[in-house]
Amino acid sequence: MSSIHARLMGLFAMVLLALAPSIASAQQRLQRDGVVLYWGLVPAAVVSQKHALEDMHGIVPKDGGQNHHLVVALFDANGKRIEDAVVRAQLHETAIVDAPPKYLTPMVIDGHASYGQLFSTATAGPYRFRVFVRLTGRTSDIEFAISAWSPHREAK
Repeated sequence: MSSIHARLMGLFAMVLLALAPSIASAQQRLQRDGVVLYWGLVPAAVVSQKHALEDMHGIVPKDGGQNHHLVVALFDANGKRIEDAVVRAQLHETAIVDAPPKYLTPMVIDGHASYGQLFSTATAGPYRFRVFVRLTGRTSDIEFAISAWSPHREAK
């Protein structure tokens, strides 16, 4: 791992820790077509301790499922943060009908741009997210595949 990617991973880890200081959050790094994507999945209840979810995303799902906050940070191949993308994500759970993709709204956390959205889940996972990134000046999306488990599930 290059030193710039190590620093970016450290910075993103700090952002997630600022959102969720008391839990170990799943996070990952993916790269495709010159874009580096870092992601994390945090229980919405933890995020709501520091941020008003309604202010961030307009509405909080109240359908009885577990609410998770998917957060994504994007960088170009040179390590410059991408702040003007359009990002969507679609959740897939085994044996559950897929909902349409949701837009991840731009967020600024501790002065750093990222994108996030709330997702309500019916199971403890595994979850698969298809993340679609549209960059300014590009005519097609860059698609990333994320696999995760619920941060709520008990370790065995």
